[in-house]
Amino acid sequence: MSGKQVFKKRLFPILFMLAVTLVFISVTTAIYTFTEEKIKINEKLVQKRAVLSAAGVSYPDDPAEIDTLYHRVVQEITDESGEALYYEVAESEYYSGNAYVIITTGSGLWGDITIAVGVDENVNTLTGIEIIDQNETPGLGGRITESWFTEQFRGKKGPLNSVPEGEATSEQQIQAITGATYSTAALRSIVNATLEDARGRIKS
Repeated sequence: MSGKQVFKKRLFPILFMLAVTLVFISVTTAIYTFTEEKIKINEKLVQKRAVLSAAGVSYPDDPAEIDTLYHRVVQEITDESGEALYYEVAESEYYSGNAYVIITTGSGLWGDITIAVGVDENVNTLTGIEIIDQNETPGLGGRITESWFTEQFRGKKGPLNSVPEGEATSEQQIQAITGATYSTAALRSIVNATLEDARGRIKS
């Protein structure tokens, strides 16, 4: 076999695949670089909405107005390294009373669940929760993001337990999602743990 034939049959396919790989890597890198800043801005916006919602603060639709409201009423309390410990939401025309919000992550059925948990100024009553990220089963555990489910946490006191969906609840109970017992229990455990943690973490 001549050198030309060796190149055509063995080396050319390898070189061709390397060239294609380099092109795709270059395109992917360019797209990531171009959108990286926008992705970070969107992630911060989601977090700001979550903090406001968990504190019981009504916020506008416009991102610029959300940013303005957030910086007016929210103070980020950080540790020595600059890591956020919790968020203090001051009384304003949008909310009557102070609240504290902790962003926390715990285990769900298929991955981590990240939520914002809000408590009142006495650190014993929930002002709300907001799901930031989750990987639960769509149509089942994924229903933890539905407003009927998250809204029922407002005004509740821990430790929480659950009753079947549709049943009446007390101030320490929430309705579980039918067919998503594990996801409901996982979220409830995260909230209960955060309530316990808040009593030692928040310095009012």
